Amino acid sequence: MYLYLVRHGQSTGNQQQLFFGVRDYPLTDLGREQAKQAADKLREVEFTRCVASDLSRAWDTARICSEGRPAVPEACPALREQDMGALEGLTWDAAAARFGGHIDALLSDWLHTTPSEGEAPSHMLRRVADCVDRLLDRGEDTLVVAHNGSLSLILLYLGLAGEQDLLRPDWFFRHGCYSALHLEGDRAELVCFNR
Repeated sequence: MYLYLVRHGQSTGNQQQLFFGVRDYPLTDLGREQAKQAADKLREVEFTRCVASDLSRAWDTARICSEGRPAVPEACPALREQDMGALEGLTWDAAAARFGGHIDALLSDWLHTTPSEGEAPSHMLRRVADCVDRLLDRGEDTLVVAHNGSLSLILLYLGLAGEQDLLRPDWFFRHGCYSALHLEGDRAELVCFNR
């Protein structure tokens, strides 16, 4: 089976350079265009199922990517981005001024640092892993539309990325692209990244 991973298009939160995870910022005009770019690239692949985070930036991207296909998006709240707690909605500068060294720790060791009043990365990994296990049980070629954090944890959970990879500058899921995973038995292969 294949999983096709798509990060949502640019949202107003991305545009404003905010810390956010579960706060629901809609797609910008550029974000809708990026979703169409991903949809165009996905024309070369077949999938029978589509699951997406229920936050509007991912949900709207999934609707654009699955338009004209039999796979109707299914909401999967387990694919939401990390709850950034007290950081939600703050600019990077405001967050650094208010939380100082905690931001440095978060950026240098995201997988082991919980945002103030936010969701522990270990909890996020469990909920994303539960979603992946359900997808694997179904065994269908599936489009997964979500967020950089949850998509990164899919790769970590399947052994396709290590903890050290999660904050490398070249490891972020780009808007307007898709990545493909081939899963067979206990084997997982990253076929392409940010195509």
